[in-house]
Amino acid sequence: MLFSLSTRFFAHRGLHQLPHAPENSLAAFQAAARQGYGIELVVRRTADNQLVVFHDSTLDRLCGRPGQIEKMNWAELKDLRLAGSRETIPLLSQVLALVDGQVPLLIEIKMEGMDGKLCSLAAEILDSYQGPFFLESFHPYVLYWFRKHRPQVIRGQLITHFLREFPDFPLWQRLLMQFRLTDRWTRPGFYALDRQYREKGFSRSLARRRPVFGWTFRTREELRAGAGKYDFYICEREPST
Repeated sequence: MLFSLSTRFFAHRGLHQLPHAPENSLAAFQAAARQGYGIELVVRRTADNQLVVFHDSTLDRLCGRPGQIEKMNWAELKDLRLAGSRETIPLLSQVLALVDGQVPLLIEIKMEGMDGKLCSLAAEILDSYQGPFFLESFHPYVLYWFRKHRPQVIRGQLITHFLREFPDFPLWQRLLMQFRLTDRWTRPGFYALDRQYREKGFSRSLARRRPVFGWTFRTREELRAGAGKYDFYICEREPST
């Protein structure tokens, strides 16, 4: 194993449950930490260069209003309520302060293009964090940037069926990502695999190369079916439920 952790289970967007602890909220992260689960979360950059923890690019699903994270300032976002709860969109710095090394963090960096500014902002924030964390992204540029500028950070490539799941990307880019041709430049320390494609040819050799996180397990039956096939499990609910 490239690294060892206190748990094999990571709470997908925190240990979230409505109405009080929506996904990617401080309440969901606190619940996961209290139970000893690792935490998977997503980071995006606002228009005024703040890093927020929020999965979608748009606000519609979770905040019930139009708006795009990358085109809005933090002042416009900070008081918006998540899924009708009392929870608001947190900054990455707030999440780090809350977790404070209690459990490992699996941080996905979301970007549409090659956003070096987002990477540098994340690196500056994480430089002072003392707890265990790992970075992952669908975009190989994130891994390349951190390899060049923060080589000590363990970084992972998120993998799915890119030809099928990313229809808006140019074909050449989807082919590069589908067959991990970018690994030569990014040197991932682990892979995070969309479990529905576990038996596809492009993913069968992953375990022989690097540790593999499987995502996302939503039921006990799915976890049982995936037992022994991954090194770590990203779960939507508590593994015991």
